[in-house]
Amino acid sequence: MTALNQWVIRDVPKATFVDVATRKPLFYLSDLKTSQLENTAETVYARGGSGNPKIVGFSSTRDAKITMSNAVFDNAALAMMTGNDVLKGVKAVQQRDVLEVSSDKATLNFTPSGSGALVAVFKLNEDGTHGEEIEFASSTVAAGEYSRTAKVLSFHASELADGAKIVAYYNTNTDSGAQTITISADKFAGSFGLVLDAIVKSPYDQKDYLAQIEIGAAKMEDNWNIQMQATGDPSEHSMPISILKRPGQQDLYKITLYDGSQLI
Repeated sequence: MTALNQWVIRDVPKATFVDVATRKPLFYLSDLKTSQLENTAETVYARGGSGNPKIVGFSSTRDAKITMSNAVFDNAALAMMTGNDVLKGVKAVQQRDVLEVSSDKATLNFTPSGSGALVAVFKLNEDGTHGEEIEFASSTVAAGEYSRTAKVLSFHASELADGAKIVAYYNTNTDSGAQTITISADKFAGSFGLVLDAIVKSPYDQKDYLAQIEIGAAKMEDNWNIQMQATGDPSEHSMPISILKRPGQQDLYKITLYDGSQLI
């Protein structure tokens, strides 16, 4: 093939996150929306003479950064960003049920975890806001109280008319497949290697070639956000990443351009 001396890119790479030492893949992202490599350095100048122009420049503090945004939120990537493992298993989650009273009773949609009182029970105002709180009673129910047997709430006789609405907050357990991501005060983003694969085009022969960017070591930055909104495009999973220098090496990253059809 002719050496690929010039190329044009209009592609978002596929990203393989790997262990820094073993290069074993940790996870793979195939739905990136954007990926930007940024290279910076600091330059200071000696100045002098008439007009105090720049005479000599000294460059240092080389820095490289990559910012990727994913079309989907990936739990493995979030775990890397938080420094915590994703925990899989049963988890108590809070529910909010708006229920109608019938014959001094109301039935919850799900089974509460634990026994006794719920998180809170309120009479519901006509405008949907909380009214008077109804307190839990472990035995005899007085006015303004409720008791619970499994999913059934029982109220003081004739206090709430049939059709009256109450709102109940309580915890119920998920199934064992639930995944929990924790952001901890004492855990921070982890380090990894990174391999990016993209397609480039040659302006010489108008053919597609492959580009692979190999990053020996990198670290998720600790400042990131999850944007939630009801309008516009779906939220993106933004991942700011700092590229690190490995011991005994000066390379921050390498870009290899090659003809995929010529692989042996």
